[in-house]
Amino acid sequence: MAKKKKKPVGYQGQILLIFGGITAAVFLPTTVLLAIGCLPTVVAAFVDSSRRKTQAITVGAMNIAGCAPFVFELWQNGNGMTKAISIVTDPMIIVVMYTAAAIGYLIDWSMTGIVANVLYQRGLARQKAIIARQEALVEIWGKEVTGEIPLDQWGFALDSQRDKRH
Repeated sequence: MAKKKKKPVGYQGQILLIFGGITAAVFLPTTVLLAIGCLPTVVAAFVDSSRRKTQAITVGAMNIAGCAPFVFELWQNGNGMTKAISIVTDPMIIVVMYTAAAIGYLIDWSMTGIVANVLYQRGLARQKAIIARQEALVEIWGKEVTGEIPLDQWGFALDSQRDKRH
């Protein structure tokens, strides 16, 4: 399997990276909190091999939701590095953040199964509709439309063994 070549980062991407780096430095306590709290999202992004990265998006959304109360707590208490470290070192807070990410994994897993089942059932219903339509066409046009009856060179059904020889 050939590896895809990665496109070089354009000037817009470079500007975005520079802006993101400056923002991360200015809001360093929040960056530290989110960097540690959102590790499951980073893992999901690397593990998810799908083109649309739906697993990473689902896990990321739930992970951010799990981190949000603690980010707000950090902002209410001065946005200091000591408060960020105290939040990150509290095992119960880390459990809450990572459990929210685990719920994201659970949502992704369950929705994948539900969608697959719905699509399978729709396929079965479509198959039944096609078979019913085929049976109606056989009633209207006869067995010749099934393709099971041998035809002569002009496309007419061969009725007997005698017709097959001629």
